[in-house]
Amino acid sequence: MDYAHPENGRTFTLPLARATAADPGRRIGSLVLDPGGPGASGVDLMKSGGADSFGKQARAHFDIVGFDPRGVAGSKPAVDCSTPDDVPDQGGSDTPSPLYPRTDAERRAALADADRTLAACQAHSGDILPHVGTLDAARDLDVLRAALGDDKLSYLGWSHGTYLGTVYAEQFPHRVRALVLDGAMDPAKDWSEEALSGGRAFQKAVDDYADNCSKVVRQGCPAATPDGIRTLVSDLYTKTARHPLRIKGSTQRLDENTLLSAITSSMYSPESQWQDLSQGLSAAAKGDGTKLAVIADHGAGLQDDGSGAPGSPDSGTGQDSGSGQDAGTGQDSGTGQDAGSGQDTADTAPRDNSGDVLTAVNCLDNPHPTDPQAYWHLLDRAHQESGAFGTTTVLADLNCRNWPTGPLKPHRVKADGLPPVLVVGTTGDAATPYQDAQSLAAQLPGGMLLTYQGLGHTAYGRSNACVTDAVDGYLVDLKPVQPGTSC
Repeated sequence: MDYAHPENGRTFTLPLARATAADPGRRIGSLVLDPGGPGASGVDLMKSGGADSFGKQARAHFDIVGFDPRGVAGSKPAVDCSTPDDVPDQGGSDTPSPLYPRTDAERRAALADADRTLAACQAHSGDILPHVGTLDAARDLDVLRAALGDDKLSYLGWSHGTYLGTVYAEQFPHRVRALVLDGAMDPAKDWSEEALSGGRAFQKAVDDYADNCSKVVRQGCPAATPDGIRTLVSDLYTKTARHPLRIKGSTQRLDENTLLSAITSSMYSPESQWQDLSQGLSAAAKGDGTKLAVIADHGAGLQDDGSGAPGSPDSGTGQDSGSGQDAGTGQDSGTGQDAGSGQDTADTAPRDNSGDVLTAVNCLDNPHPTDPQAYWHLLDRAHQESGAFGTTTVLADLNCRNWPTGPLKPHRVKADGLPPVLVVGTTGDAATPYQDAQSLAAQLPGGMLLTYQGLGHTAYGRSNACVTDAVDGYLVDLKPVQPGTSC
């Protein structure tokens, strides 16, 4: 648990799941994945078909290994920030905070909600909160590499998994064989830069939805023109703030917060999400919030990559990974036959704590100010730049105001001796802006940038042959990707 004090005997136990190489005779070694979050379960991704996201060449040559990072899902212990009965209500309310709290009373309530979140986390997991950061997770990743019997690490991280890969590269540059960092995070950004850029990226993604709906959804768009879609969405925010919409079969209502969650959680995979979003918006325009509530409820069980927008899913591959299908023949899911012993059975599946881990890791990894005025100043700027998408990123950061501080600080990468690393960036990525991929590739020694000209979050695993061939060529044969390569 604490690498500085291993003598105290306290540990994390982490579950693994492995899909063995499809062609054992050509096996190179293990390829470890991290679907991001922070807080996404690599074991769950594997059990729901995650190995199928990899190209045929990667599947032939590697055992694909997913794990739950320390504190996540099946990790023992796991982070728990659920509100217990013994934590007093410090002024929080069942009424959701407005998307842009303006008055002193609204801002006091937002602070109280943030304090209540921290109190709940401390009540359940206070002793492990200082030990769930990415620096320690990277140390765990090297223990995993050794346990798998690999002299050097081959790794693919999506979204926040790119940050884990970057931190590993800084600590263990000579133990890297191949790193693919898809949907990159820029380690040089501080909390305020992350919040502002995250809000701008989601605002752009919704504009991209309006502009491209007719191409992706065709006849099912909620309005006939891009401007019509933008007007409809804007009107819905105003309407739901004043008069939340009915939800069939429920006493709850679709308010502006739930509307925002439904929209942001639909910006990750246009090919699989925009149809449902369009249907939900069309129904909401007629007074029915049921479809959007279902979308928001699904998204709330997932997590953001670190950009700060609450309720935003990070499926890692950019696909719906909840199909329940097996990850393919040869998969070990914690049965004890492989490195994955200790995983819970289906009857005792671990609690989805992705939202808790998202807060815990983001707060620990990136220092935040304690003065509330810093947040209110940024809140006003974020609202001016990107409306509700900006304010929600800042409000999420309020949870970090009194959080334990970790050893990491915003910095440019320093990894002398690191072999070439492949960074993949999607030009229309809402959760990890393309500019972050450009920046990270420039910071890494020998960093290579592969650009995917498209929409949605991350690129590899979304059935684009150009991306698949480039990534698999690098992973299998260490084939360089030339500067300016675009798919």
